Amino acid sequence: MTTFAGSALAGLAMTHGWIRRRGLQALIDNSVVGWMFSAILSIYAITIGLTAVASWTSSVKAAEVASREASEIAGLYRDVSGYPQPARDALVQGLREYLTNLIEVSWPMQRRGEIPHGGTDLLTDLQVKLYAFEPATDGQRALHAEALSAFNRLTETRRERLADVESSVPGTLWTVVLVGAVVAIGATYVFTLDSIQVHAVMTMLLAAMIGLLVFFIAVTDMPYRGRDGISSAPYELVREDLVGMPAR
Repeated sequence: MTTFAGSALAGLAMTHGWIRRRGLQALIDNSVVGWMFSAILSIYAITIGLTAVASWTSSVKAAEVASREASEIAGLYRDVSGYPQPARDALVQGLREYLTNLIEVSWPMQRRGEIPHGGTDLLTDLQVKLYAFEPATDGQRALHAEALSAFNRLTETRRERLADVESSVPGTLWTVVLVGAVVAIGATYVFTLDSIQVHAVMTMLLAAMIGLLVFFIAVTDMPYRGRDGISSAPYELVREDLVGMPAR
């Protein structure tokens, strides 16, 4: 926001002096300029507004996917906890290793914008152990079927999460947003006001508002990246309350 406001004021200072030195202010009709400015700002407002909504929607969806994956882990953990020994310990341990890797390895990578692949091998090992189990009773068969269904849902939500790591606003749309910001702010320079201070305040307010929206889009653009990205809290809650492994 500060960058936008500062750049807008610097641009106003340069263009205001240039217009005054050449006497162009006498040729400017504020009513005509205002009509053109309203049209420009309306078009830009629609563009940046829709972009902000789309970015926020993607961020909310990514948070829901993370929460759903944590729930699937918890459900699968309860299922495999009902298996007979020695399958139970092997499956519980495999799920614990996946959860620990997800929190301590995968999540920091996602915050850097990297796609973590370490969990793939752990899920594959878990799948091998799960598929190797041979149920001996009707109860075990029902439990095994539910565990397989939960495992499949877990792999699906994990795939969705990894896809969201690199999801972002297309570069072309970012160009439209940023170039549109320059055009919208630059259009304010054409107005002629007796007070340069009032002109500066109005320009700065518009630039600050545009800067806030651009900042919002940038923060929600890649939902897992940076310190403001989606946290691993749902997974940590599962590890602490269900699995019984306190976070480090």
